[in-house]
Amino acid sequence: MFDRLLLLKKGGWVVYNGDLGPAQHNGMPNESINTAQNMVDYFRSCSPSVPPLAEDQNPAEYMLTVIGAGTSAGNGQASEQSVDFVACYQRSTMAFSINQTISTAPQDQKLQFATRFSATYTRQISLNIRRWMASYWRNVSYNLTRNLVVILCSLLFGLSINAERISETYDQPTLQSFNGAIFAAVFFTCAVQAVMSVEVIGDSKAILYREQSAGMYARWVYLLALSVAELPWLLGITGLQSLIFYPLAHLHTDPAYVTQYVVALFLFATTFLYWGQMLSALLPTTQAASLLAGASMGMMNLYAGFFMPESAIPWPWKLLFYISPARFGIKATMPSQFYCSLSCFADEQDGPESMPIDCNGPGSEDIRSLADAPFDGSGPGCALMTDATGVLGQRLGLEYVAKNLGVTPVGDSGRLPPLRVTVWDYWSITTESSYDDVWTYTFGLIGFLVAFRFITLLALTYLKHVKRTVLATADNSWSARSGDPRTVLAGGGRPGGEGTNPCARSECDDNCGLNNFRP
Repeated sequence: MFDRLLLLKKGGWVVYNGDLGPAQHNGMPNESINTAQNMVDYFRSCSPSVPPLAEDQNPAEYMLTVIGAGTSAGNGQASEQSVDFVACYQRSTMAFSINQTISTAPQDQKLQFATRFSATYTRQISLNIRRWMASYWRNVSYNLTRNLVVILCSLLFGLSINAERISETYDQPTLQSFNGAIFAAVFFTCAVQAVMSVEVIGDSKAILYREQSAGMYARWVYLLALSVAELPWLLGITGLQSLIFYPLAHLHTDPAYVTQYVVALFLFATTFLYWGQMLSALLPTTQAASLLAGASMGMMNLYAGFFMPESAIPWPWKLLFYISPARFGIKATMPSQFYCSLSCFADEQDGPESMPIDCNGPGSEDIRSLADAPFDGSGPGCALMTDATGVLGQRLGLEYVAKNLGVTPVGDSGRLPPLRVTVWDYWSITTESSYDDVWTYTFGLIGFLVAFRFITLLALTYLKHVKRTVLATADNSWSARSGDPRTVLAGGGRPGGEGTNPCARSECDDNCGLNNFRP
C-alpha cells in the first residue's frame, strides 16, 4: 500500500525515512505490493545483530520489532539497547540526501501544490466507499445486533396482533392494540438505528483527524462514502421489518399502501441513524453521544404524537412536538394503515346529498363496514366501531358530533349515546392526523436527514475533539528516552545532553514538539 516510510521510534526520533523497496505483483490484476526490501537491507546494515525478514513475516511487525517497539522486542531480536538506530540514521546517506533537499528548498516560499488533494474527487469517493463497505462487512457486532433487534421487535409486535385485523376492528380496545403495536414496531425499528450508529463516527474520528491532517480526502467525501455504505444495510433493515411485521399484523396489501409504508419507514430509519451520527460528531466522546442519543429517543417517543396529541401538549413543550423527527416519521407511516375513503361524519362525505351515509340511524346496525356494498369504500379502516367512552364528543364538541352523526343527546344530562364511526374517523380524530398530509411528512423526513447530514459535516469540519498531551517531566525537563526520564533534548537534537523543555524557550515555534524547535 505504501511506497515510502517515515518511521519514528519512542521519543520522536527518526530511524528511517525513505523508499521501502521495489514493488512486485501480488497475483491480482493491476495491483502490486511493496516488498520493503530497501528497509530490511538498511536495518541490517546498521548492525549484524539485526535479523533478516522471515518469509511469512509482516514488514510492519518486523520494523517495530527491530527498533524495540514491537511485542517481540527482547526475545533475541535487535533492540534500542543493542543498536542505536537514531545514530545510524543520522550517519546514513538517506539522512544526508533528505537534509540536502531541505537545505536547497526556498526558505521564503511556502510549498505550493497544483491541487489540494493528491487524488481526484472521483478516486477519493471510490476508495472511501470501498473502505467503508469493507469496514461495515467486518463490523459484525454493529450490523448483526441491529438486525437481530429489528427481527425480534417485528416478531414480538407482529405476533401480539396477529389474531386481529384492522378491517375487522369494531371496538376501542382492539383499535388501541393495533395502534400501539404499529407505533412500537415502527418507532423501535428506527430508534435502534440512532442508538447504535453513534459508535460508527465516534470510534473513527481519531482516524479521520489523522487522515485529514495528511490531506488524504475531503470531509464531504468521507461523509458521502459513509452514507453510501449505510444504504444497503438500511434497505435490508427496512425489508426485514416489512417482510416480517407487515404480514403478521395483516396490514393493507394494496401496492400503493405497501410502497408508501416502506418508503416512509426507510426515511424514518435513515433520519434517526443520521441523528445518532450527528450527535457523535458534535460531542467529544462516544459515551457522551450514546447517553444523549438514548435520552433523545425517550423525548422523541413522548412528543411523537402517540401518547399526547398536539392539542394536549402545553406551551412551551409544544415546540418539542413541532421539531421532533419522530412526529414526522409516525405521521408518515401510520395513517395509511387506518385510512378509509368514506366517513360517517356529514361534513366529510363527498357523495351526493341525496344518499348520505348514516352510521347511527335506524337500520344502521346491519352495516359492518363502509368497504362493503353499496358503499364500496377503499382503505383498511372502513369498519364501523363503537365509541363507548364519548371521546369524540370530548374532542369535537357534543353539538358538532350530534349534528354530523345525526344523533340526539340522551336525557337531561346532554350525553350522547354510543356512537358508531369508521376506524379512520375515530383514529384520525383522536390522533389529530390527516391522510392528505402523509407525503408532506414524508418529504419532511427528507428535510431532516439532509439537515442532520449537513450539521454532521460542519461538526467534522470545525470541531476537533483531540486530547493534547505534553511530554515533559515534573521539573519541566523534556523526556527523550523511556530508560532515562531526565534525558532531554540539547544541542543538535541528540539524546544524552542536559537542557530544559524547548517549549519554554523563546526560539520555539508555534508547533513545538520533539523535533519542532529552531536551532
